[in-house]
Amino acid sequence: MLAGVLVIAAVLLTAGSAQSTTSKSAFQVFVQPTMTSASNGLVIETELEGSFNVSAKTANGSGSFAVMSGTTVLEHGTFTLTRLVTFQFYGCGEVAGITLPPNFCGGRVIFAVHATATNGEQGDGLLEVNCQIHAPGVHTPPGTSEGVKVNARGVNFNKHINGDNLLVMQ
Repeated sequence: MLAGVLVIAAVLLTAGSAQSTTSKSAFQVFVQPTMTSASNGLVIETELEGSFNVSAKTANGSGSFAVMSGTTVLEHGTFTLTRLVTFQFYGCGEVAGITLPPNFCGGRVIFAVHATATNGEQGDGLLEVNCQIHAPGVHTPPGTSEGVKVNARGVNFNKHINGDNLLVMQ
């Protein structure tokens, strides 16, 4: 009986260590063209490819954006990731009951970004990427959804319209 308890304790300790290690890992981040709206009716389309390291709190990569009113593009340009602000890890391997490769992971990650519009204007903001992949048997936090949120120039783009994201553990 004592041997069985020790084996169970060892399994639980190992599982806990794996979760802690995983959430401190480095990840690649991919955002396919994603549309997000603001309460004022504007829509931003973003696309991103980059990487981040949770323990070092670093991020690098770049993407593009276009701000639209209806079908009219008001502003477009590029942005670079300047640092990792925060990361909430959801786990790896499953989404909507579908088994995925074990290094396909999910979570909520917030990056500081520096944007440059094609007209030369520059500014800093925050970009949140939320990927709903999670560990089997684990659920993502209530109220979260797949998508991107952007806060820049006093406009909060926070209602996901379409697009998917992926975090790949390196």
